[in-house]
Amino acid sequence: MGEKYLLTKDNLTAWISQLQQHGRLIAPVMRADELRYDYADGAREVVLGQHNTRRSAKWVFFPQHEVLLRYGKRLDDYSQITDTVIDNTPQVLLGVTPCDARSFVMLDRIFGQGTCQDPYYCARRANTLVIACACAHPTSTCFCNAFGSGPADSTGADVLLYPVDGDYVVELVSDAGKQIGLDWHLPLANEAAIERAEAITAAAAERLQPIELTAGIEQDLAGLFESGLWREVAEKCIACGTCTYNCPECHCFNIVDSELASGGARLRGWDACMFPQFTAQASGYNPRPDQASRWRQRVMHKFSYLPANVGLFGCVGCGRCIVSCPVRLDIRQVLQRVHQEALTRAAAAPGKEG
Repeated sequence: MGEKYLLTKDNLTAWISQLQQHGRLIAPVMRADELRYDYADGAREVVLGQHNTRRSAKWVFFPQHEVLLRYGKRLDDYSQITDTVIDNTPQVLLGVTPCDARSFVMLDRIFGQGTCQDPYYCARRANTLVIACACAHPTSTCFCNAFGSGPADSTGADVLLYPVDGDYVVELVSDAGKQIGLDWHLPLANEAAIERAEAITAAAAERLQPIELTAGIEQDLAGLFESGLWREVAEKCIACGTCTYNCPECHCFNIVDSELASGGARLRGWDACMFPQFTAQASGYNPRPDQASRWRQRVMHKFSYLPANVGLFGCVGCGRCIVSCPVRLDIRQVLQRVHQEALTRAAAAPGKEG
């Protein structure tokens, strides 16, 4: 993993000031009595090493609302089209949890690879330094271990901080992290600090409940498209979309034209497969007419279609959908139901008797 460095609590404020010289600072801050990722004025606002925020950090690269272009109107003619200027502003995303940092890898494959790359996403991603903070206090709704991850996973991060009794052991992960890390002139971490950091993250990993929800899930789902379990799962769902909006990896969007007397704008905004109008067609036909079919789509997309198409699950186990669901639908219980249903069907298949 390479050498590790020590950032003491006495030097934290000065270090964050150095980060602000690199670019605008985004970090966990308190806003309206809620811990959330937002633009920070300085070290006095930054809250590191706490629990997961209610909302993920995906908006940093994929905003909830953004203008793609503007246009003017003269009589009945729309003209004077002006594309939105690509935002290449350098920025630092500080203090994301490992599950949030890991989610960026999947978003990269959706928006940043292939022949249809998203220039808005790619510009923000390329100009952002991601500094993650190892999780010392996983909650009962965390299940990142189901995806081979853990409280000190550095996937998707440029730098990883390990909290150690108010100080931080610093690991420079990516080439970008190693390059900027040279400017910090931090001392090497001593063996005692490294061992303490490892002990803290090991204890955090032990607090995660043993879980194997994803092993073979693609094969389990393959035979359950017409299963009645989706109707049973969806009975409680009120189609609020909170699970998808707070999810760090849900990425569906809609594009609309907002017209004014003098012109208008083309806008992109988050959408959600849990909404009844998500797949409604102009003819009035809706291929997913009920919440059962929409729940099926959500699970199939995350645990079957995305692994097949981009090689990654559409979930990092952050638990936000569990915490935020007003009717307490738990995706872990849904995946357990999928396994049980698949086992039941396999046992009842011809040739399985005896």
